[in-house]
Amino acid sequence: MFKDVQVLIVGAGAAGIAAACRLLEQGFQNVRVFEAGDRIGGRVHTVEFADNVVELGAEYVHGERGNISYELASRHNLLEGSNLLTNTEKWMFADSQGEIIPREQSTELLNIYHEIYTVMPNKITDFEGSFGEYFTQEYYKAFKENPFTNFTRAEEFLEWICKYESIIESCDSWSEVSASGLAEYWTCEGNPLLNWKGRGYKTLFEVLMNKFTPAASELPLLEKVDFKKVVSSIDYSSKNRITIRTTDNSEHNADHVIFTPSLGVLKEQHSNLFTPPLPELKRRAIQGLGFGTVDKIIFEFPYKWWPEDIAGFNLVWSKEDKTKFVQSSDKGNEWLADVFHFSTIDHQPRLLSGWLTGPCARHVEDLKDSTVLDGFYDMLQRFFSKKFDIPKPINMIRSKWNQNKHFRGSYSFRTLESKNLDIWAKDLAEPVINPTGKPVLLFGGEATHEHYYSTVHGAVESGIREADRLIEYYRYEALEYISFCSLDTKLKRP
Repeated sequence: MFKDVQVLIVGAGAAGIAAACRLLEQGFQNVRVFEAGDRIGGRVHTVEFADNVVELGAEYVHGERGNISYELASRHNLLEGSNLLTNTEKWMFADSQGEIIPREQSTELLNIYHEIYTVMPNKITDFEGSFGEYFTQEYYKAFKENPFTNFTRAEEFLEWICKYESIIESCDSWSEVSASGLAEYWTCEGNPLLNWKGRGYKTLFEVLMNKFTPAASELPLLEKVDFKKVVSSIDYSSKNRITIRTTDNSEHNADHVIFTPSLGVLKEQHSNLFTPPLPELKRRAIQGLGFGTVDKIIFEFPYKWWPEDIAGFNLVWSKEDKTKFVQSSDKGNEWLADVFHFSTIDHQPRLLSGWLTGPCARHVEDLKDSTVLDGFYDMLQRFFSKKFDIPKPINMIRSKWNQNKHFRGSYSFRTLESKNLDIWAKDLAEPVINPTGKPVLLFGGEATHEHYYSTVHGAVESGIREADRLIEYYRYEALEYISFCSLDTKLKRP
């Protein structure tokens, strides 16, 4: 039924790989995947570094119930909980004078943070403002009831939460994130930080290809991927065929195209990429949905200088110290005031990972490695050298998601603009249907998922969703054909 159908998938990230595997499993043979880079995975990027592997992109499987990544991996016992990181008492905070903040204060801060988050889904549905407005309001309500520190320190803690939340949302500022839009996101129950036991997130693709299922044949996915194949145009003006052109001056035809590159790529390229232009509703979705940059900078130290019971280091600036630092620092070093967090990494005992987002992250992508390493080390020294003897890192690796033209950022979020435009992920996911009712241009990727946007499991589900859309289309066509043949036979009977 499916063997002659030509399907071209643009992008070999989580959505593209999931779609390809689903189609291959169901008997589609004429499937090609065009990948602009030289690897599969997209924003899942596992690389060898130091004693094991690290993740320059997605790092954890977030939750268990309803999480397809967990469901696939748990069958083969491939995941474990990162219990140290989920224990708020294992996070150390220091102020900009280099003094360790009492653990009672930081623990209470994180307890308030989680309490606000726990009840938030039931309270933000009708909130008209930004997430920043909502959280600030709730934070000071909680502080009034429980003044766990002085007001100045409470303000400093709130600025740290703002930076932390900007990492989670992948936004420039939480003031651009729609509070009610967050109600669309579903949190999977269970451990929110599951790692791959040192194998790396790339293991997910091996699972999708049936490498861990002895009873099933391994899917020939890699045979279907063309690397360094950059799509320059997608012409879907014909009733029957789609024409895809690539930057190597080749031309390809397909019955269907599943487009899975990031929302960042769509924002930058959609007006020149598609012929005819995409439908107006989809263009509005591309405009209104948010897509930001989150970068990781991972440092290797000659030895582990922190105790076993520390999972993360957090930097809390006072307004006065931050102003003095920015005014006195060398020009171009202002970004260091946005450094706020270092976390440990599972199965990597000598590494710490620093995080940046927004304009700061995009700026730092253009800096030399030596400048970034020295800057982060200076911040560790400023905040924690009174407590620890900190050696200088001997190596560093980092992501540059915005600089890469095949991504232009990290993951999506719901903006106030998207609410004002009344557009949602389902509008981005809507396929283009030709006049005969055939879905010719389909869209996958985390940004197209209504409830699991910004996640790998959302991307995987979106790829399977689009593959299933094609499978159901051809099954329905086959049923229609069988019904027609049956009716035709009856009519021809004497």
